[in-house]
Formats: sequence, C-alpha cells, structure tokens
Amino acid sequence: MLFQSTIPTIPFKHWLYKDRENQRFFWFALVTIAASFIWLKIIYPFPNFMPPDSYNYLESAYNNELIGIWPIGYSKFLQLVGLFSHSHVVLVIVQFIILQASLLYLLFTIRYILSPGKWLFRIIFTGSILNPLLPHIANFVSSDCLFTALSIIWCTQLLWIIYRPSRDLLLTHAVVLLFAFMVRYNALYYPFISTSIIIFNRMSKTHKMIGIVSIAMLLLAFIGRTQFEYNKKTGVVQYTAFGGWQIAANALYGYAFSNPDPVEDVPGKFRPLHSLVNRHMDSLAKVKLRPDREIGIYYLWDFKSPLRIYMEQSVTDDTVSFFLKKWASKAPLYASYGKYLVLRHPQEFTIYYLWPNLKRYYSPPSYFMGIYNMGFTTVDPIAVRWFQLKSNRLYTRNVTMQISIADIFSVIIPIINLVFVTGFLSFVGLAGFKKCTKTTKRIIWCVIAIWVINTIFSVLSAPIELRYQLFPLIISLIWAKLFVANIIRIIWTTEKKHSK
Repeated sequence: MLFQSTIPTIPFKHWLYKDRENQRFFWFALVTIAASFIWLKIIYPFPNFMPPDSYNYLESAYNNELIGIWPIGYSKFLQLVGLFSHSHVVLVIVQFIILQASLLYLLFTIRYILSPGKWLFRIIFTGSILNPLLPHIANFVSSDCLFTALSIIWCTQLLWIIYRPSRDLLLTHAVVLLFAFMVRYNALYYPFISTSIIIFNRMSKTHKMIGIVSIAMLLLAFIGRTQFEYNKKTGVVQYTAFGGWQIAANALYGYAFSNPDPVEDVPGKFRPLHSLVNRHMDSLAKVKLRPDREIGIYYLWDFKSPLRIYMEQSVTDDTVSFFLKKWASKAPLYASYGKYLVLRHPQEFTIYYLWPNLKRYYSPPSYFMGIYNMGFTTVDPIAVRWFQLKSNRLYTRNVTMQISIADIFSVIIPIINLVFVTGFLSFVGLAGFKKCTKTTKRIIWCVIAIWVINTIFSVLSAPIELRYQLFPLIISLIWAKLFVANIIRIIWTTEKKHSK
C-alpha cells in the first residue's frame, strides 16, 4: 500500500535497469525528450535571451570573471559547455538533458522508496515528463534551468539521506549544495534544511560529522573566495551585492505608500539617499499611472529609480569606475536602508509588498517566460560573440512571439497548490501518518518543510514570477497526486470495512 512500502531487497542501480516497467519508462522518456526538443527548435530556433540577466552571464563567462551581478555559477557552466561547443543548440540540449535526468532521478527514487501503485506512478511519471514548461525553461540563456535541476537533485538526495544515508551520498550532497549555492541565491536556505535532516536523521555520529563538516567547508570556502573577489574588485567585503539592492528595492514598495519620514528624523548615513527617495515619492504621487503600481523590477533596474540615480550621483568624480564597482559599493548602504524602512513601516511593507508577492506565489505571472526574447528581434554583441552567430538578428516561427502555455500555467498552478495543501491537510485529518512507515513520515515532513520554507523565502526575497517556481511546481505536482491517491485509498478501505 502507498506510504507503507517495504524495503526493496535489490540495490537501486540494479533495480533501475532490471525492472521491465522501468525500461518502458526510460524509452518513453527518451522519445518524449527527443520529440519535445525537436518541436522546440522548429518553433524557436534560437535561445530565449533575457536582458539584462543573459548578457551579464555571457559577459562574465567571456571575461572569465569570478564575481558578477548575479551568482557566478551559471557563467562557469557556460564556460564548461563552451569547452566543447559554443553552439547555442548544444547549450539548450545540455540544459534540457540535465533537467530531465534530474527529474528521472527523483521519479525513480519515489517509485523505489515509496512503491506507489503501477497506474498511479504511470500518471505521475507521464505528467512530470510531459510538463510543457520544461523545454521552454531549458531554452533560456539563464540560470533558471540549471538551478531547477540542481534543486531537484538536492531534494532527491535528501530523500535518500533519510532512507539510506552513506558517506559517499553525504559527500556528493555537499557538492550539489555548493553548485546550487553558486548558481542562485534562492539556495541560501538549502544548507539549513540539509543540516537539520542530517542532525535529526538516524545515522552514525561519524556520518553526521562527515555530512555537516563537508557542507560547511565547501560553502564557507566559496563564500570566503567571493568576499575576497568583491573586496579586490570593488573595495567592499560582501558575499552578495545583489541582496543589498533587492532589500532596498523591496522596502521602497512599502515606503512608497507610507507617510514620508522627514529627512532629519532618519540616521545621518541615510539622509542624502532618503532626501532623494522622498522627492521621488512625491513625484510619483502626482503620476496617474505609477511605474511602481505593481511589484517588479522598477526600483531595482529602472534608470529613474532613486537607487540608480543615487548610485550615479555619488560616483560622479570617479570616471574610471566600472559598473560592477559602482553597483556593489552601494549594496551595504542599501541593505541597511531597506531594513530600516521595513522596521519603520512594517504595516505598509506587508500590505504593499508581502501580500501582493504572496498572491504571486499562489499564481505566479509568466513575465519573461510568456514572450519569446521579450519581443526583441536582435541580441546584444556579446551573444553574437559567444555563440558565434552570423548576425544579431533573431527569428521565430511563432508569429506573435507569445508563449501561451506559460500564461496557461499561471492559471493551473493555483489549482495544483490548492490540491497539494488540501491533500496534505486531508491526509493528516484522515490519520494518514498512522498508516505510514517511520521513513515515509520523515520523507513527507521533509517535502512539506521544503515547500513551506521555499514559500516564505520566495515571498520575502524578491518579486515572484513563473520561472522562479518550477522546482516547487514539480514537487507540488508529484506530491499532490500522491496525497490524493492515498486519501482515496484510505476512504475506499474504510468504506469497504464498514460495508462488511
């Protein structure tokens, strides 16, 4: 019975290729992946470029940088693929294969450990592999696909750590965590979940020590190296300059609708910036169609944003400064200023930033995923150089350039989230945990913890959009089906007993 699985006697690797059902799944996945890629490249011959992210990643890869505006991991991935080929088709193929391979790893792990019924797993497998968002996210020149794949691998390894921990698994897990950390700031909470599971899971003290120390050593080494590079190139010791800018930008969405704080009432180090912010907010109050009417990238990237204006004004004498140095030098101040505004105006921050972002988590807008190359028909010179294109012109066989499936998922995801949450609550209400093995209980709580913490972190950290939420979508879609199937089984079994 589902969630009451027995421990398989055959090792996972042997089980993978000896089980005839698995062979059918492999062939189905192979045909589906090939067909999806061919369809993708017929409609969209070129990758999906997302300014400014894509071009910054390419610039960092081209110049062999060790730090950038965004985490440097994806640029290093571009360099790695570039050792073999600079073809944009090869890049998309590699990304798509990594993503689908990580998904297969998760799916077969669920089948091996939890033993869902044959037809239930067929439904789960088919729905996951045929997810139409997967080829589209693989077609982006951005970290989204790679981070989604690494997150799936990270999550799957957590299931294995709960089920059957080993030294090699713990060491590999630390490496995967490092890669995820290098690729996207969303991985900041991953080490806390991993170390918590290692600490509270049943394993030897030696294994616990190996797991925790390897994670700590790799992450601290990377953080230290990043801080060193920031200090070397910008004169400021920090791990992520982007975080400081994001905190300030988020805070301004709340402050924009607050009663303004007089400049003389704020700490001295904030006064020049705060004076500029107050003047900007006063100007926005007179505009009918405000650029900050919806949370997004206005305060972060728009040239009219007070954060961008203050950055340019404060370095007018330093004509040789490159953008990264100017940008990073302001991050510590912006982080402090953003925290100050949030603490001064918690109600407005909640109403005008947190609540809208929570609604966006429930139903994430498509944005960059919703239109091919944001409607542009040309790319920047760095893309031409890196991919060795014949010209900077792009074309597509999709006349409208709209990726309509992304907009459809903005409607589907709320349903999936609702089924996932209600399915879990119903599972608890029907005493589902009493019918589980101890290992299965830990696995379920692990999945719930990942989903809840990801929700909190996503809502607090940055304005949400669809491409950021593929990992929780994949998890929610799989487990919603498992919960619903188990609820149906419990109800059916109960009715059957009463009918006797």
